[in-house]
Amino acid sequence: MFTVYNIEDFPSDRVVKGQFMMERFEDLQRPPNLKWPHKHNFYEILWLTSGKSTNVIDYHQTIVQPYTLFFISPGQLHLMSRADKVKGYSITFTEEFLLLTANNKERLLALSFLDNSYTAPYLKLNATTRGELEGVLQMLEAEVLLAEKSAVIIGHLLFTLLNKIQRIIDGKKTTTDHSNIIRFKKFRHLIEENYKTEKTLAFYAGHLAFTPHRLNEICKEVSGNTAGEIIRERLLLEAKRLLIHSDLTVGEIANELGYEDISYFSRQFREKESVTPSQYRKSMYQKYQNL
Repeated sequence: MFTVYNIEDFPSDRVVKGQFMMERFEDLQRPPNLKWPHKHNFYEILWLTSGKSTNVIDYHQTIVQPYTLFFISPGQLHLMSRADKVKGYSITFTEEFLLLTANNKERLLALSFLDNSYTAPYLKLNATTRGELEGVLQMLEAEVLLAEKSAVIIGHLLFTLLNKIQRIIDGKKTTTDHSNIIRFKKFRHLIEENYKTEKTLAFYAGHLAFTPHRLNEICKEVSGNTAGEIIRERLLLEAKRLLIHSDLTVGEIANELGYEDISYFSRQFREKESVTPSQYRKSMYQKYQNL
């Protein structure tokens, strides 16, 4: 349905093959006939130093200004509709590459901004925070430019950069228990694997060894929404993607998402969006096809 790109699809010599790339945005080589919108199977951090770009992640539009970090996670539907005189960096990496450095996956899950479904997809830097990150960025770039670059050094510098970003983010908001962030992200990953076939809170709570009440408490603390709302939001997101970017009928979309009753699917969609799926498709199609 949507093209999924790998790091190898973006030619560069500033890479750890298939796992990491750090390229100047203005020098970034894109795949031939790059398709928009598309998905990545890797994380990407955009660091703009000048110009601005308009990015759309799953129908949320953000104008990214200089000295702003913009985060894109695997599986998110991404569209860059404008890029005006943009300079900066594109840092891309896989989860597998990070695990070479942080062999405890829960240390990665604690980096809340890497799966950015419930927080802003960007971070505006001030002079202090910019200075804190620029030193690591410069060391990372210097290592990447070496002919005999070290994946181990790059991995440790990247992990340092990510943890510094997390510390800046944590300083901007009321502290959330990091153990609950980890639990919440495990819940989100479980939804991603099962949302088409499993829609009940009991299924997810059981697999995570929580009571439904406890799972709701965790979700409310981290995201402000109940677990049931998060499950329904994931289904709604996929419905929107298919309505805008596929030729499937509403009935076929309902079937694709595991609904046996098309009228029930349509009612749920209308309750959330205040329009029917067909009306949504008609109103949004032209907007997103012309971006």
